[in-house]
Amino acid sequence: MIQISPGRLRRLRESWYLFTVLNSFSFSLLSGSLITLLALSLGASGTAVGALNAFGFMTFFFMPLGRVLISRIRIVDAFGWGWILRYLFMLPVLAAPFLAGRGREDAALFLVLAATAAFNVFRGIGLIGNNPVLALLGGERDRGAFLSNIQIINSLVSIATYLAVALVLGRSASPGRYTLFLGAGIAAGLVGSLLLFRIPEPEEYRPPRASSWSAVIREAVRSKAIRDYFFVFSLVAFVAGTARTFLVVYPRSVYGAGDDDVMLYTLAASLGAVAMGMLTRKLVDRLGAKPLYGIFTAVSALSLLPVLVSPGLASPAPVFVFLSVLNFTAGFGLAGQENAAQTYYFALIPPERTLDLAVIYYLIYGLAGALGSTAGGLVLDGLSALGLAPAAAYRILFAGLFLLLIAALARTSSLVRLGASSVRESLGILFNLRDLRAIGLLDRLDRTNRPDDEIEIIREIGQSGRPVAQKELLPYLRSPRFDVRMEALTALSNLRDLKPSTLEAVAREMEGHPFTTAYLSARVLGKAGNPAFVPVLRKSLASEDYMLRGAAMVALGRLGDAKSIPDIEGIVVSTDNPRLVIQGAYALELLGSAGSVPALVEVLRKERTPDFVRDEVVLSLAAVLGVFERFYPMYRTWTADPDRGQALLRDTLEEATEAGPGSARERDRAVEGMLSDPPRGAEAARVLLSAEGLDARAAAVLAEAAVDTALSSHRGFRFLLAVLAALAV
Repeated sequence: MIQISPGRLRRLRESWYLFTVLNSFSFSLLSGSLITLLALSLGASGTAVGALNAFGFMTFFFMPLGRVLISRIRIVDAFGWGWILRYLFMLPVLAAPFLAGRGREDAALFLVLAATAAFNVFRGIGLIGNNPVLALLGGERDRGAFLSNIQIINSLVSIATYLAVALVLGRSASPGRYTLFLGAGIAAGLVGSLLLFRIPEPEEYRPPRASSWSAVIREAVRSKAIRDYFFVFSLVAFVAGTARTFLVVYPRSVYGAGDDDVMLYTLAASLGAVAMGMLTRKLVDRLGAKPLYGIFTAVSALSLLPVLVSPGLASPAPVFVFLSVLNFTAGFGLAGQENAAQTYYFALIPPERTLDLAVIYYLIYGLAGALGSTAGGLVLDGLSALGLAPAAAYRILFAGLFLLLIAALARTSSLVRLGASSVRESLGILFNLRDLRAIGLLDRLDRTNRPDDEIEIIREIGQSGRPVAQKELLPYLRSPRFDVRMEALTALSNLRDLKPSTLEAVAREMEGHPFTTAYLSARVLGKAGNPAFVPVLRKSLASEDYMLRGAAMVALGRLGDAKSIPDIEGIVVSTDNPRLVIQGAYALELLGSAGSVPALVEVLRKERTPDFVRDEVVLSLAAVLGVFERFYPMYRTWTADPDRGQALLRDTLEEATEAGPGSARERDRAVEGMLSDPPRGAEAARVLLSAEGLDARAAAVLAEAAVDTALSSHRGFRFLLAVLAALAV
């Protein structure tokens, strides 16, 4: 396996980005809209235009020749020489404008078709190296972002190229102008091709020497996941091949647009692709390719609906706006689904099958695209021969494309998720500004190398509370810096809906970092509410790390693990550690363990128990006895202002009904006795023992405590006993 250092990978990517600039500039001039406009100026029919664009897809039929070639030479050499030869074989097209100028449009059109065909033959042979190189440079961690960056560069260069062409071309270009553009495209392509030889050989992605391509095909056919993928992909590629070809012709055929306007509409499509790239560059590696594949397929389908309307617009301005929006949305959707499809493909197949399955990938892409482009031309010519107006013919054609995309969208649910988010989750993130901000913070976190900056950004992510960030925080649990690990765990504790894989990583961190951050891990597990982690938390109750033991007790309380009550009671009664007593009492409170009253009272009985610990235990006692909501407001007031607190207790006593054990007068004497100094608990004991709402064992323990002057002398416990007597029913 090739090991590329981060610094070298950055330099290789920069070289690839430069190649992408030159390659995209060249390709924009030698294919697509410009070559289509040249063919139309030479009198090409719809069928000829369809065939011309079909060459771009038929290029993939020659990839098997490249597959044979790489058994004899390096993958990078096959890639580089294929690219050089495709430009050399494009040179004859430079003569086409001059032949047209001499009245030989038929010969010029044949030359354009022949040169384009040869261009695409060698493109197909060289393309065998494209996917292995992209897989090598993409890596594992940010492959989707890398592919999106390439998409953005392609689109930006296309925009600049199309804008320049639109400005220079004019409404009806001369042959000389076409020659200028074609020559510039060939020159830039040749220079860019030389950069390919700088890339190291992607040996990891070379198929084994003993492998058989036919065996790989059979293996792919047997795989349901790959079959499902290529079924959806073939429908999408068919529609993309048709739509891209005839969205160029549509403005001219239906609205009489000039060559310069057509280039501007192509520019709008490229702007849509840029917008797609900017949006998905931050999302695809975090959400996964599958949901974005479905979303962009739906966007593509919706973007074709305006063609089904093809409104009759009178003035140029509405026509320009309509066609610009149409091309922008189509460019956004079609580029998005292709980008997601390629990212998904890289994640789906093993590295050693990348090259062989890339041939199948491109063959299906090429065959479907070629069929779509050719079939579209035949349909339009056939409908025209039947006497239909251009607008009506385009409505029928694009209605069929819309239905095919709906069929593809319906089948995307059968694709393997590969750990991706659901479509619903992804849509929620796409339309949630706080989620998008969290993703922006994650991008900043990826770029920082200083612990202080990591801590600051992780804290902001935690404050955002967005669960989309959880996967990206996991590597920071393994940080060598203690503060970074602490901040990452604190951030995770603030996130909702933590996934099992996230919680498993947190559990490993808990077991691996005692006396440091393990207690924070236990807190995260408890707040997450997943009972699958009860066993590992129970195990932590025996840890020597007292902070972990305390956090584990609270976590088990949050998870409702009643089986842990005896162990928690044992810790609370046996320890003198204030933190453990407080957390154990709170755990019993969370569990609603009325049977734990004896254990909690035993803590109050200890002479060494600090008053602040007694206060916490009293609150937990009130909770397990079911009077917390009534007790806490009075107790809080009483600790600040005893007279006002007693007045509130008197109000509660007066509100009590006559029903219950004894009379209101007996409860009044019980309250008065508990609040006197020294306390007199005999009356309170009688009231508590006869209270029907108390567990018999708890009532007995509380009654005994009421008459124990030493125990009931703690003011908080004494006030609790008074409240219990006042509320006894």
